[in-house]
Amino acid sequence: MSSKSGRWFARMMGEMRSDLLVLFLAVFLIQLALGLQRTTFNNFAHDILGLLPSEVGLAGSIREVPGLFTVILIASIAFLRQSVVVGLSGLVVAVGLFLFGIVGDLSGLLLAVVILSIGFHVLGPVQAAMVLSLSKAGEKGRRMGQFSGAQAAASLLAVGLVFGIAELTADVAYYRTIFWGAAILALAGGVLMLMRAGTAEKNRPRVDRFVYRREYMSYYVLRLLTASQRHIFFTFAVFLMVREYGMNVQTTAILMGVSHALGMYVRPAIGRVVDRFGTAVTIRWGYAVATGTALVYAFVPVLGILYIAYCIDALVASMEVAISVHLDDIARPPDMASSLALGSTINHILGLIVPIVGGILWDVVNYRATFIMGAALTLIVVVYTRFMPAHKPAMHPATQMAED
Repeated sequence: MSSKSGRWFARMMGEMRSDLLVLFLAVFLIQLALGLQRTTFNNFAHDILGLLPSEVGLAGSIREVPGLFTVILIASIAFLRQSVVVGLSGLVVAVGLFLFGIVGDLSGLLLAVVILSIGFHVLGPVQAAMVLSLSKAGEKGRRMGQFSGAQAAASLLAVGLVFGIAELTADVAYYRTIFWGAAILALAGGVLMLMRAGTAEKNRPRVDRFVYRREYMSYYVLRLLTASQRHIFFTFAVFLMVREYGMNVQTTAILMGVSHALGMYVRPAIGRVVDRFGTAVTIRWGYAVATGTALVYAFVPVLGILYIAYCIDALVASMEVAISVHLDDIARPPDMASSLALGSTINHILGLIVPIVGGILWDVVNYRATFIMGAALTLIVVVYTRFMPAHKPAMHPATQMAED
């Protein structure tokens, strides 16, 4: 990272209390590991395993199966404190990444994908619940934005590492070395959290069991509808540029690096926008932009413009901040972890369907059909947010309750 980025990173860490800081460092290491995997996956799938678009879609769909059962996974470990769950998630991620380094065919890849997926799907909602519970009223969006920006910083560092390794060697065996190195980082993050388990949340609740409440329906609907953009983007955007335009791993790394560098600054800013204007407005404009980028993928055969669309699309991932804060805006504090987990499960209903359908559409029709489907589904989110209440999280009673 640049010196300016380093100062931003240090300043953000300096603002945090020790409990948030421990979580921040552990999550940073795990996200760095996941960033290494994401940066190399599409080129690994194409160059080493020779996968077809439908097989990439299948892998993307299988990746989301654990997400469908997130609420069950988290409910089954409800006796553990949230910090322990975060630590164990890091260890599971490490196992999945190690397996990536030894797979040689589609079946082996799917096994590695499932194990890795279990780890990061459990990590996501529990990490978010911890951040929200450890943050003061009026700064929840900001803290969520900071964590999201730090994840972008971790991914940026991962991109730099992949680019540097790719420049130093022409032997594609380095893909596997990267996966093994990533496994060590995830292991370190998990161990760090387990070593501090309980000390950062002495009076915080354990992971809650299954909770479903009708008053949280707007959150559930958002999690279902926003799945399409996420899964179309993560499964097919880079693969489009690799397969149709011959983008190599160095260019992939640069592209991801630019998007992550932007994310370091834009994601915390989006958190502040959420605190100021509320969740509905933020989500509406974010997904309006995502609808446009999906149409760019479909109809603009200019690689330079696709690079720009990718960077913009990557920033839409920041809407996860707004959606999580929306839940905090309407939910009872003890319900947060299990409700975020249920939201992840709901999100993955479409996550199982969209990658498979998108891959089949690509094989049978063309890639344009895949991204047109994504644009249509994303547009539904824009329409739905017109019917959401424009709460301001810092002033809502549910947020005040979190501090009592």
